[in-house]
Amino acid sequence: MRISGGTVRLLAGAVFCVSLLAVGGCTKYASPDDLKQLDIANTAAVSAEKTLDQTKAERQKLERKIPPKQAELDAAKAELEKVKNK
Repeated sequence: MRISGGTVRLLAGAVFCVSLLAVGGCTKYASPDDLKQLDIANTAAVSAEKTLDQTKAERQKLERKIPPKQAELDAAKAELEKVKNK
């Protein structure tokens, strides 16, 4: 009786999958270390989102200041040209 190459591959793959489950183990609960890392990551994400919101608010505030400053600059340039032409 001969065993074909496909059967050997299938058997080897099945043994590999079962060994991964046996070595890695399966649990439906996270370990305390995993929970601690998740809490740290969550805190960092919340902090980053807060910083992003503050930065967006500051950007909007600064963008509202642009048109008046641009008008002031244009007026100063016009006055400079007027003085140069005298």
